[in-house]
Amino acid sequence: MGTEIIAYRPAIGKIYTDPHTYIKYRLEKVIGTSGFDFVYKASYYTPDYSDNGNLLPSGYVTVKYLRAGEDIVRSLSQEQTPVRNYVNVDAWFIRRFNDGFCTALKYMSEGSIRYMLSTRFHYGLPEDCIAIVLKEALVGLHDIHNSGQVHRTFSAENIFVNFVNSNVEIKLAFAATAYESDLDCPTEMNVEIDHGPHVVSTSVPPLSIISEWAAAPEVYNALYDNAAKDQEEDQNCRTFKSDMWLVGIAALELAYGNIRANSRAEFDAMINKIRLSKRLPNKLEYLLEEIMAEEAQKFGKMKGVVESFFKDKLKLGKKKRAFSKEFENVVLECLNKKAAKRPTIEKLLQMPFFQNAKDLKWFKRCVLHAKGPMPIADYGY
Repeated sequence: MGTEIIAYRPAIGKIYTDPHTYIKYRLEKVIGTSGFDFVYKASYYTPDYSDNGNLLPSGYVTVKYLRAGEDIVRSLSQEQTPVRNYVNVDAWFIRRFNDGFCTALKYMSEGSIRYMLSTRFHYGLPEDCIAIVLKEALVGLHDIHNSGQVHRTFSAENIFVNFVNSNVEIKLAFAATAYESDLDCPTEMNVEIDHGPHVVSTSVPPLSIISEWAAAPEVYNALYDNAAKDQEEDQNCRTFKSDMWLVGIAALELAYGNIRANSRAEFDAMINKIRLSKRLPNKLEYLLEEIMAEEAQKFGKMKGVVESFFKDKLKLGKKKRAFSKEFENVVLECLNKKAAKRPTIEKLLQMPFFQNAKDLKWFKRCVLHAKGPMPIADYGY
């Protein structure tokens, strides 16, 4: 049975005043969600904002509601240790709401990489741009690890892009600064919605999180197979090495645009085949179809037809490499089944794939200025 909670969903146009700095924040648009709560783009006005009688915003921030809990503590401790390439908190307290408070984060104009994949690059980013994205995010993850903390939810959803004054920034969100980005939220989310408290039922949970269903084996087994979901168990099984597994999963998501496994068993079978072949398929669908064919053979269903059909299909998928060996090596290193054998961030960044990465100007040219989805390049035999 689910319970009911009051969700943070104020109306567009709502104005808050920071009681400490007297900066005013005006909610402009819903740009994502955090659990059952809405996340907003907001303009802000410093006390000296007037310009010949016109109210001109001093800039923009992301306003997110933080419920009382561990993420606040983790983020507060992170703020005390400078982190590169990190979505920082501009103002911690701008308004109290129920048992938590609203905070102002750095506004990231292009949203998350996952948002960009879902709207423009359905079949993945160009490989040289994958290197740029992961390298920038790994710098942030390196500093988080150096502070003694585990990220726990590293994914394309938590890597954000900002494009301002012709400059590109790629930053990693962590704990309180993370949310599900959607710059094209449905219209009904951006109408007058402040007609009293928004009570929602938790019986229908938010969308599943890839860092949970695609977690490292040691994490998934501890939390799901043993049904040990208490906080202490969660802390013990998530480590720097489980973060590195998620780096490998994020690499696959960036390469293919999405990971379409229907179950954990199907996901495990797919990862095992990648390990055994030491090569990434042109499309993940080829591996999933092969897995389905093998399952059908186990039960003696359409054996001859299945073998013939998928044999021809798989031949087509194995003629050329869709990805370089350098990229495949990064993925294989991160997705090692044994946690102890996964690389550190320092070792990963020394691999040729990252050493030869291009700069952010190339990302701007190939991704931000691209007119449509980019094709996947081929790399010889």
